Amino acid sequence: MENKKTNTLIHLNGLRYGEGHIFLWWENYWRRLLYVDILYIEGTGSYCEFHAIDGSRMTISYRLGVMKLSLPDDMFIRVHQSFILNWHYIDTFVGNSVKIGDRWFPVGRTYRPHLLQVLHFPKLPLQNSKQEL
Repeated sequence: MENKKTNTLIHLNGLRYGEGHIFLWWENYWRRLLYVDILYIEGTGSYCEFHAIDGSRMTISYRLGVMKLSLPDDMFIRVHQSFILNWHYIDTFVGNSVKIGDRWFPVGRTYRPHLLQVLHFPKLPLQNSKQEL
């Protein structure tokens, strides 16, 4: 199944238990959100908006820095002052931008070195070098 809004594949095989998750206080109750269902989190002042793979959104009253501390580093990376991405869904990297589905995200100068460490790039020899493969 594909999310028409983000052009990302959704893998829904019924209820899933045992996967990593976070409970968020939303509309007067605690809601469970699986890490694999989170595409990205956008911070605006004292609020965070979670964007899920099914196109739904959840706004909660926490700052983005606080949320980063509650999320696993092996799935989420901060790429900008206003964005935390699930790096498993990043499908394009160009210059100072990354793309998830149809949405482009800026990469801040201070966050770029860590992003380059997390993403997997092949180690290629320089073209001017006389080394052979």
